[in-house]
Order: sequence, then structure tokens, then C-alpha cells
Amino acid sequence: MTRSLKLLLLGTLVVLFAGCTSDGPLRNPFASNIAAPTGGHFFSEFEDIPVPNEMREISSDTIITFAPSGVKCGMQRFKGRVEVVSLMNTMRRYLANHGWTLRSLLRAQRSIMIFEKHDRMAFIEITEGLLDTEMRIVVSARLEGDSPAVDVRSYSAAGGQRLSR
Repeated sequence: MTRSLKLLLLGTLVVLFAGCTSDGPLRNPFASNIAAPTGGHFFSEFEDIPVPNEMREISSDTIITFAPSGVKCGMQRFKGRVEVVSLMNTMRRYLANHGWTLRSLLRAQRSIMIFEKHDRMAFIEITEGLLDTEMRIVVSARLEGDSPAVDVRSYSAAGGQRLSR
């Protein structure tokens, strides 16, 4: 063999063997890439409702308003690659640390947590998707009394005012 052919063959072998090395242990390609929230959080529209850093806001679905009492109300939607149970536990812990009381919990394909704090209610809906987990946070002013008689057909979301008929 000629010298240039030997060098070409040797170079090809070096490249092939270099491509076979890895930077660490082999990863299972079928394992889930969905992780648990790691502890960092941010505050979005509601200053006492932390959201894990792994979630990103879908700003086109954000609606913010104020009740007649001045309470900030609205809805935000987030998506992220987190496990549903871990996200539920994280949100429960975050809200408890900020004075919210868990009032109801439903764990299913679409999980729901309802919290209460003074004159507000927070409804957190967590849905497991194919690639992402979606979280919707709805904050509303709490209605007065034990059993309010509200005619929902004439109740306006903008300021809680009755609409004229």
C-alpha cells in the first residue's frame, strides 16, 4: 500500500473510534425527559403565587382584572416539562408558604387544587399532555356569605357589576 493510502485508512479509523466514545454513561432513549421542579420559582401576575422556573407563561392566555374591592383577579396559563404529581406537591408547598390554605384537591387526568386566602380563591388546574404539562391558575375574589344567590347570566367578569337587561 502506498503511504497516503495508509494515512487515509489510519485517519478514518481514528475518526470512527473517536465517534464511539461517550461523555458519560449511556442514557436510555425510552426514559422520560420530564423532570420534577428543582426548587427555583418566579412570581408572575399574582405576587403571592410562586410558579416553578420550569414552567413558562403562555401570555396570550393571560387575563387580569380587578374586583370592585380592588382585589387582583384573573387567569394565567403555563406549560412545562414537569411531572404532574411533583408540580402539584410543589404548588401546594409554595402556596402554603405564602399564606394560602388548601380547600380541595382532585387528582386525575386533569387535576384540580382549590386554595383560599382572606378574600380570594385560587383554582389551579394541572393537565398532563403528551409532551408538556399545562397549568392554569385562576384567582378570583371570594363571594360574601355562606350561600350567595348570584344570577350568573347577569354577572360581569369585569368588575362584578350586574349587566342591564
